[in-house]
Amino acid sequence: MNIRTHRVVLKRVTRDSDIRHALLNELRLHYSDAENDLIIEEFGCKKARTDIAIINGSLHAFEIKSDSDSLERLPSQVHAYQDVFEYITLVCGRRLLDRARTMIPGHWGLQKAEFIEGSVVLKKVRTPKFNKDQNALALAHMLWKTEALQCLRKYGHRLATSRNSAEEVAEAVAASIPVPVLSDEVRAAIKTRGGSGFERKSIQDGDWCTIQSTETLNHSLSLDWLLSVQ
Repeated sequence: MNIRTHRVVLKRVTRDSDIRHALLNELRLHYSDAENDLIIEEFGCKKARTDIAIINGSLHAFEIKSDSDSLERLPSQVHAYQDVFEYITLVCGRRLLDRARTMIPGHWGLQKAEFIEGSVVLKKVRTPKFNKDQNALALAHMLWKTEALQCLRKYGHRLATSRNSAEEVAEAVAASIPVPVLSDEVRAAIKTRGGSGFERKSIQDGDWCTIQSTETLNHSLSLDWLLSVQ
């Protein structure tokens, strides 16, 4: 009597660090112009922090959901990224892919990440399309108070001065500057800072004002060579 042996092949489970490493390698190949392309890990946009952001001619967020993650925070991340980024891509492990697809807007890009012969391979499932739902106030909040005031002056608006609170200045920017123009200004400001778009606030002289950004968090090799000042 012949006994057939069935070989069960178990797929290796991806982790955030596995996917991040593969994604960064791919992004560095596609966005290698040090004068125009800025790659930032852990990029904050007030209510959320996207895993990787590309800042060049557009604002592009990449969110990672590995096989070891959950989708619990995805709805709030969708809302936050929609307000700020022109393009958004979800890079997802195979375990969560089908469910994640139903939770993200149709214009989001989608990539599948899985181990093939010992290495994480990224497969494009859907190309991202332009996000028409950027929010002017959310973009204005990406600017530091001094940057927002400079932006107002640049376009001839006198709706706020340094005596106004950071929130009042942001509201003035949102009310007076069109979203496409404001998006350009945000990208330029982030590059001039040298990296992070996440702001922290502190009370100074009884008023709210933006004082600093967080440091870029590196999970692999240094990205300093990509930081350009424009």
